Order: sequence, then C-alpha cells, then structure tokens
Amino acid sequence: MNCPKCSATEMMQETVEDVTIDRCPSCHGIWLDMLELEKLLATDPRPLLEEDRVFEAAPNVAGPRINCPRCQGTYLLKLNSREHPGTIVDSCTVCYGTWLDAGELARLANVHLRDRLRMLFRTRR
Repeated sequence: MNCPKCSATEMMQETVEDVTIDRCPSCHGIWLDMLELEKLLATDPRPLLEEDRVFEAAPNVAGPRINCPRCQGTYLLKLNSREHPGTIVDSCTVCYGTWLDAGELARLANVHLRDRLRMLFRTRR
C-alpha cells in the first residue's frame, strides 16, 4: 500500500500488541484500518509513541485533501478530534480507516489536564 501523502512511497507494516499498522518511512504518517486506532489507544502504544513523539503535530492544520490508500479514489474526511480538539485526523467513509500525520498518535494518546477539563465541562452542559 502506498502512502496517501507521499503517493509513491510504499508503507511498512509494524505490529504493536495485536494491531498491525502501516507507517510511511518518508513522512512517518500512520494508516490504521477500521477500529485499530481504538485498539491502539486501549492497549499500550508506547513502542509506537517513542518514534511518533519526535514529530510535533501542528494543531488545527487540516492540510491538503488526500485519497484513501485502501479504497484508492475516496477522499478522506478531515475530522477534528472530539477528545483532543485541534488534532485533525483523516477518515475514510467507505472502509472506516484512519490516517494520522506524524505526531498525531502521540497527541491522541496523551490526555493532558487541560483536555480532561474540557471533556468534563463539555459533558456537564
């Protein structure tokens, strides 16, 4: 499978716990198939986070539109993470896969006090 950002770069597979992900060796983005993001965040993604923390994910930057690497013609939707506002993830409406730019997995895996307070007050309205 080729990287949706770099187009011609073939992604490499890595396995963490029981989840196999695809990572681009060039831009370090990560492709996760349906429900793999949830599985990663529910387990211990530290092996992936060590490399991902090196990159700083730009907040609120949607970037260019990209195609799904699985479906090959479907645009990925840009979604602002509810749990981590300011983190834009790309999601496919056909296969339900998720594309994370370099640094976004580390941001999603770390819940800071500020984010916990936002979630607390958002649910109490």
